[in-house]
Amino acid sequence: MEIGLGVDQRLGLSVAQLRDLAGEARSLGYQSLWTNSSLDYDPIALCIAWHAEAGLRTGISVIPIGRGPAEVVGLAARTAHELTSGTFTLGIGAGSVTERPIAAVRGYIAGIRKVARDVPLIVGALGPQMLHLAAKHAQGAALNWCTPAQVEWSRSEAKTKMVDYIRVCVDEDLAAARRALAQQILAYALLVRPSGAGGYRKHFERMGFGDDVAKLEALKAVGKSEDELIRAMPERMLTTFGYAGRGDGAREWFREMARGLDVAVVRLLTPRPGDMRPVAAGMEAFAP
Repeated sequence: MEIGLGVDQRLGLSVAQLRDLAGEARSLGYQSLWTNSSLDYDPIALCIAWHAEAGLRTGISVIPIGRGPAEVVGLAARTAHELTSGTFTLGIGAGSVTERPIAAVRGYIAGIRKVARDVPLIVGALGPQMLHLAAKHAQGAALNWCTPAQVEWSRSEAKTKMVDYIRVCVDEDLAAARRALAQQILAYALLVRPSGAGGYRKHFERMGFGDDVAKLEALKAVGKSEDELIRAMPERMLTTFGYAGRGDGAREWFREMARGLDVAVVRLLTPRPGDMRPVAAGMEAFAP
């Protein structure tokens, strides 16, 4: 299993600081570097810079297909593919597209392949139809917020490479670390698309957390604040979907969480954006 490091703009670091993490990541034994599709910087350019800095494999997980035309994204990806000696992976996902998303992603892949035939592709996939599409039309599936049991279920649906973000927050202030993780879970569990569709609702239901999400939704509907929602979040959601602590037992916890994956990405969170200390602590605690 490959262990990658996931960093992005939510850490509150400059693009130069994110670039400079590459050398330390390599020294600590990480095998790849991953970013999301930030609107604060060009993620493909960052992947190229990472490879130039440390020679590691790089990837984006994932660019929503509404972000730009397939041929434009494909040309940028082909450039990254060539400049990184074929070690760049492009991830794409349906994003906010709710009208025939399977067909939309399939068509987007076809557009990319017109200009970037050889770039490895992964597809953001949670449900069975998108997992099947990832297996048939790409080189892997980009998972998110998945338990080991859910990874196993995903493999039963589609025989393909599985890449997953596993979110972690390491800090001496345990309450702050817990809050940072809870904020991320809420951002996905209570996500509502512009169309009114629930973003990850069905995904959390599939893993047995439907009632927990429903209770949080009900609290939000009556005007409860984010702090109140965080306090109301069941402890089992926090311990199931991420790590918040001082780093004790981090590697053992991660090995269990990463069971069944081909690429497990340590997705760093921070309670204090712009502070390098939680970033360094997380990189060290979860180093392979």
